[in-house]
Amino acid sequence: MTYSLMLDTPRLTLVGTHDIDLLQLTDYFQSNHHHLVMSGGFIPTTETEIRAVFDSWHSNIARDTEVRLFMILDEQLIGIIGISQIVRSAFQAAYLGYNIAEVEQGKGYMTEALTGAIELAFGPLNLHRLMANYRPANLASGRVLAKLNFVREGYASDYLMVNGHWEDHILMALTNPHWTANRI
Repeated sequence: MTYSLMLDTPRLTLVGTHDIDLLQLTDYFQSNHHHLVMSGGFIPTTETEIRAVFDSWHSNIARDTEVRLFMILDEQLIGIIGISQIVRSAFQAAYLGYNIAEVEQGKGYMTEALTGAIELAFGPLNLHRLMANYRPANLASGRVLAKLNFVREGYASDYLMVNGHWEDHILMALTNPHWTANRI
């Protein structure tokens, strides 16, 4: 499926993978590498790694299992949002992941961008449920999710490997009160 992936928020423009180039992505990952590594997960740094991640995103998007949104402020990439592992059938759900440039933290950009991402997920994508997980030490992420009305559903010990160590995570979810089966 094809979705219009240019969303405007009060201060940002959210664009899809077709509107971002490898140079922007490379600059973002390289200039924020230390900050993003501390957040967890694999962060590509070489052109080959970034190309592989980019190609993987395109492949998943083509299979309708993922959507990527890139947060643009004054023509600069400042963050990435992923609606991933989209499952249809009886589940109609996906995981929500996100990261932001270190210098842009604490300015409300992520809450603003995720509001747009949720509108996409619960509107055109017609998902019933979004799940987001964060490490207990990441209080900022917890506050963002709380502002967006995510509900705490549990605590998972040794949930994800972050920088070579299994880390606990708080499990959050948001359901779509307007979901309808006829829009699948």
